[in-house]
Amino acid sequence: MSNSPTITLSAPDMPPDPALDGAARAALETWRDGYLARLTASDGWWAISALAWLEDGPARLGGGPDAEVALPFPAAPVAATLQPSGASVRVTPAAPGLLWLEGAPLSTPVEVRERDQAFALGPDRAAPSFAVLVRGERRGVRVYDPRRVSERDPRREVAWYPVTPGWCVPARFEPAVEGELVPVVNVIGDVSDAPAAGWLHFAHAGAEHSLLATRAGERLFLNLRDAGSGPESYEAGRYLHADAPQNGWTVLDFHRLHHPPCAHTPFATCPLPPLVNRLPFVVEAGERHPPS
Repeated sequence: MSNSPTITLSAPDMPPDPALDGAARAALETWRDGYLARLTASDGWWAISALAWLEDGPARLGGGPDAEVALPFPAAPVAATLQPSGASVRVTPAAPGLLWLEGAPLSTPVEVRERDQAFALGPDRAAPSFAVLVRGERRGVRVYDPRRVSERDPRREVAWYPVTPGWCVPARFEPAVEGELVPVVNVIGDVSDAPAAGWLHFAHAGAEHSLLATRAGERLFLNLRDAGSGPESYEAGRYLHADAPQNGWTVLDFHRLHHPPCAHTPFATCPLPPLVNRLPFVVEAGERHPPS
């Protein structure tokens, strides 16, 4: 693959610096409110209280002294038994009504494979919960305690660069070769391959730059570092989503760059940016370190 092709960055139907008018600013504020709501939800990143990796053999989850996965809040001595087996984990409630799945009480075992699955420890939306994680060959449990959210102060822990011109830019999309994969390393050292979507080429300060994107549903996902990663924003990098290209173009709205979950909790397993997604300048837009 090539990360510096010869391209012409011009889009007759797209202004080079889309202005953030009143409606666009309101949409940006709505997006930021949603970002904060996801952090502070009862099953959000600020509610996580523990992360445990499962070993071979059954593991009891509960509030009792003999539970291998201990719950740090009042709970049944054993709420469930977790049994890893190959690529799956069988979750068996210790008694009917102790676990809830997608709003309904669970009375029979559930096999978790291929994707994470959340279970609540009560019918209330604000009840404590846990999720069985699938990370390559690893299987783990992440525990959520909604009471922890009140310990955090959004005004002190989330900060944004001022909205200034020049950070909402058109980008030309170059599709990846069919079947092209991107090796992705996460913070715990696991490596997996993600299908590449393609390259996004854009101009900044008179120079051309390129970022490699993967798919996020119908949209594009970018995991990147810039020259401000560390001193000004989270050291590992930041995330950005972009709309699917239309006529070969999309827009990179750097005002929506945000920190990965690992910036907000030690119990996340964030992917790290690929080496090709390192920008040589500071992106003074999006989420940044709060002022000290």
